[in-house]
Amino acid sequence: MTTMRSLSAAIAFAVLFPQLPLAQSTPPVAERRPKVDTLHGDIRVDDYFWLRNKSDPAVRAYLEAENAYAEQMLSHLAPLRETLYNEMLGRIKQTDLSVPYRDNGWWYYTRTEEGKQYPILVRRQGSMDAPEQVMVDVNELAKGQEFMSLGAATVSDDGNLLAYSTDSTGFRQYSLRVRDLRTGKDLPVRREKVVTVAWAADNRTIFDTTEDPAKRSAYLWRHRLGDENDELIYEEKDERFGVYALRSLSRRFVYAYSGSLTTSEIRYLEATTPDGP
Repeated sequence: MTTMRSLSAAIAFAVLFPQLPLAQSTPPVAERRPKVDTLHGDIRVDDYFWLRNKSDPAVRAYLEAENAYAEQMLSHLAPLRETLYNEMLGRIKQTDLSVPYRDNGWWYYTRTEEGKQYPILVRRQGSMDAPEQVMVDVNELAKGQEFMSLGAATVSDDGNLLAYSTDSTGFRQYSLRVRDLRTGKDLPVRREKVVTVAWAADNRTIFDTTEDPAKRSAYLWRHRLGDENDELIYEEKDERFGVYALRSLSRRFVYAYSGSLTTSEIRYLEATTPDGP
């Protein structure tokens, strides 16, 4: 039954926006699957908890139905979207580069190229007049993928190795790789759900943090290149805190920074003694 209030709203909408059509099809409706939880005697019912399960085919089917409905209802706006996109793109300098910064004898910067969606990480040794070396072209990583995002990107002290992480799902869960910048080839290293990365001074040891099932950065690991056994050296068990691996600006220390919304603490290790306490 249509109430007078909803009918009046529909008429007003049509008067204000005559170029927009009213709904011509029924939007998809998510199925109710009650999930009952009891906490401190309080009963809570969540009819849509099942939508958290990304592996459920019904979840994907529902989201695809929502997307199809949105596409149908907004199809008349396609020309306007194209116009707005072209206007915004026309105001962006597509071929550009970031401000270079010097680190350990190298000049590092990021550049973009017209027609390409992702950045290119590059460096030059000694001065900006030296030949350019491409460390990671994210456009190349994105080939064959629906999505690509670069997370961490940090170079070893000797300048030969790059630890970098990528996400190809859009879920902000990153896979860590290590690239030999002398050859441009990736080493047989792959770590999953990595949040932060820091090199030790030996150019062989990596400290990284990984997520728990709640996507909280909870575990700090020590990984040595060439060693398949990763060592868990710290677990942040307090759910209010996350732990992150950092290198001090002086390069003297590796930090394990553990912080919440209100307080934080730092554990530190001499970068030259990565096996130390």
